[in-house]
Amino acid sequence: MTEKPFDNVAQAKEAGYADDLSDFSWARYGIEEWAGLVLLWVTAGLVFLQFFTRYALNDSVAWTEEVARYLLMVLTFVGAACAVKRGAHIRVEALEAVLPPRALRVLHAVQDAIRLSFWVFGAWIAVDLADRLGVMPMDSLPHSLSWVYWPVAVCFVLMALREAQWIWRRWRHGAAPVQDIVA
Repeated sequence: MTEKPFDNVAQAKEAGYADDLSDFSWARYGIEEWAGLVLLWVTAGLVFLQFFTRYALNDSVAWTEEVARYLLMVLTFVGAACAVKRGAHIRVEALEAVLPPRALRVLHAVQDAIRLSFWVFGAWIAVDLADRLGVMPMDSLPHSLSWVYWPVAVCFVLMALREAQWIWRRWRHGAAPVQDIVA
């Protein structure tokens, strides 16, 4: 009997299948992932409610579309915070591969400073925007738009804190691999 080419791929650690729970740990997931999961399901529920009431009952619930749109916006920033926590934002690594260790350390310091500055600036802008939009009402609900932008500000603060964790780990232990980051 011949072995199929991908017969043992499910057992391979590098395959990383979602159904392989042998290496699962609740501790790997921070507040960002749990908030993202809750927001994702709430958004999905609202979209289903909008679809059901519009097409099955022929009487749409007016506020669900607007709230789902705002939740999707917040979910985007929660996802960005998750990416910062895991060190998974897109970057060009070609230069990192060819630099000597001393120059690589300088490059990492510059990259860290730029990223941290960006997250802090984003938090500052989001706080200012949330404060200014406190007087503007939502279209379909009697709440102000600041309810939408305060979570965005919190996500930017969280991104800045997670970036500071990365910087701390890098300066204490060198370039930390993504798998070692917990919490």
